[in-house]
Amino acid sequence: MSALSKIDIAKRLDDKSLTVSPLINMNQLGESSIDLRMGTVVMLARAGAQSHVDPAAYVNRDNTNKHELKRKKQQKHERFDIPFTHPFLLHPGTLALVPTLEWVKIPQDIQAIVTARSSWAREGLNIATATIVNPGYCGIITLELANFGEIPITLYPGLRLAQMAFYDIATPAKITNIKTSQFNGKFEPSAGDIADGDYCFIPEHQKK
Repeated sequence: MSALSKIDIAKRLDDKSLTVSPLINMNQLGESSIDLRMGTVVMLARAGAQSHVDPAAYVNRDNTNKHELKRKKQQKHERFDIPFTHPFLLHPGTLALVPTLEWVKIPQDIQAIVTARSSWAREGLNIATATIVNPGYCGIITLELANFGEIPITLYPGLRLAQMAFYDIATPAKITNIKTSQFNGKFEPSAGDIADGDYCFIPEHQKK
């Protein structure tokens, strides 16, 4: 697996085999990555919404009361719409889900990895996980922002907070139903199902 260079990325964007839109200016294109901008929605994790995170809360084996399960997941986050030029204060120890301004469409012969830009990382801003974007993905990228510093960080929609690098895959993925992904096609961040595929490991008495 090899990384795509600036020339490779530009060619992909030009022939539309790779989509990252909108690219506000070409300064977003680095030597082997594309800078990603903060979108206008923030989903802030709420400390008081739940006493703890429990995978059992996601279990719904009998396929009933889906609305209630979805409501409980949404309660974990408080949604803020942040207009351009308006600040958002990310406090130390806080986790926020933020969409990228850009919509991406990844072809089946490459994958992408999203990390924080080093200039922001040195201020304490961190993307909690180095997000892997699978071949065939289409949608916004959710940035899981955490403030690892000791003072609040002011953020504005449109700022370049992250960068996305691309890697060739030796054997292109054969994806028959990409829409089964939890996050594919999303326009804004959402809570994931941490129990998906692991229900057999959750004790029966913990089901709600």
